[in-house]
Amino acid sequence: MAVSMADVKKLREMTGAGMLDCKNALEEAQGDIEKAKEILRVKGLAKAEKKAGRETKEGLIRVRVTEDRKKGAMIELNCETDFVARNEEFQKLADEILEHILSLDENANREGEGSDILSQKFFKEEGKTVEELIKEAIAKIGENIRLTRYCRYDTGDYLHSYLHGGGRIGVLLEFKAPQVNDDVIRLVQDVAMQIAAMRPEFVSVETIPSDVLEREKSILKEQAKQEGKPEHILEKIVQGKLKKFYQEKVLLEQAFIKDDKKTVGQVIKESGLGVEIKRFCRFELGGL
Repeated sequence: MAVSMADVKKLREMTGAGMLDCKNALEEAQGDIEKAKEILRVKGLAKAEKKAGRETKEGLIRVRVTEDRKKGAMIELNCETDFVARNEEFQKLADEILEHILSLDENANREGEGSDILSQKFFKEEGKTVEELIKEAIAKIGENIRLTRYCRYDTGDYLHSYLHGGGRIGVLLEFKAPQVNDDVIRLVQDVAMQIAAMRPEFVSVETIPSDVLEREKSILKEQAKQEGKPEHILEKIVQGKLKKFYQEKVLLEQAFIKDDKKTVGQVIKESGLGVEIKRFCRFELGGL
């Protein structure tokens, strides 16, 4: 049957599909717009399956903290090209996924691979999963898209977020403070920038898991042995090298990026603001 150009345009506005695809879907649905939407969705998901194996090296990090600083989330969403990473539709998808993660109680204080949440019902549309939402975007945008990982923090203290390089690095940080004022925010912003730039893995020496510490000690001891160091001084050498390990991997032991004569821990203490860093999550595009 013949369909009107007005209906074709209306369907295009509703779905984002091409004019010809909208016209064909309306003809197949005999002018029924809702049925045509379903036809486009099915065909779009089929197209998305064909693109699913393509490599995704570009994309963006998105991070958000609620106004009361009690809840925050961060994701890495990948695509094939930098051009699409800057695309409004792709960025809208990232924001919707982030909002979804923040909306569901089951995601509280969870982090992991993006595949963990693909089967969840999308919070805005119960009849659609997060995976289907992404597949629809793949069909519309024309590139493979992958939700690589996510992190969500919920706290009785406070959260802060930081984004660097137009979405190439993101930090979600939990901190404790007697109050939140401009001085506190400036300090935690500096700490978040430190995390983004220097890639620490642990907040403090005390938070390093014992198995990680023992493995590091074992490696350092073996290195010293292979260098021919005497047995009776091995422990002293290991302790010296561990200090260097702490300075590289532990946030509070790192040299502060704005004043390398002080550690981050010293800067926080000397501020007199009573700030305590509880935990952090750092994402860098490309899985780093």
